[in-house]
Parts: sequence; structure tokens; C-alpha cells
Amino acid sequence: MSNNDTIARTDRDSRNRAYNVARAEWHSHRALISTDGSSKILHENFASLYRARAEEGNAHPATSAEF
Repeated sequence: MSNNDTIARTDRDSRNRAYNVARAEWHSHRALISTDGSSKILHENFASLYRARAEEGNAHPATSAEF
């Protein structure tokens, strides 16, 4: 694998993590302002999912901002 491939993959992973962190924050906020229990739980679950994907080694290409 070339150095350029490694750099490209690292950049993509960084963007994925940033995207996942942003989505986790958005869903956490939506959970806080939800007026019904089912919406609150839904947004809490999505926030947890995006937080897990943002952790080191869990970034997935399908959750990138370019998707």
C-alpha cells in the first residue's frame, strides 16, 4: 500500500469520526428537547450509535459525510 493510500484513508477516517461526533451531538440535543418518550428514546439510541462509531477504530465508510 502506498503512502498516499494511507494518507487518504486517514483523512477519510477523520472525516467519518467528525461526522459521527456531530451526528451524536445533534441526536443528544434532539433527545433533550423531545416532548414525547418515544422520540427521546429514538434520539438517545441514535446518539449512542454515532458515539460508538466515532470511537477509534469504529469509523465506518457508510457513515461518512459524503454518503
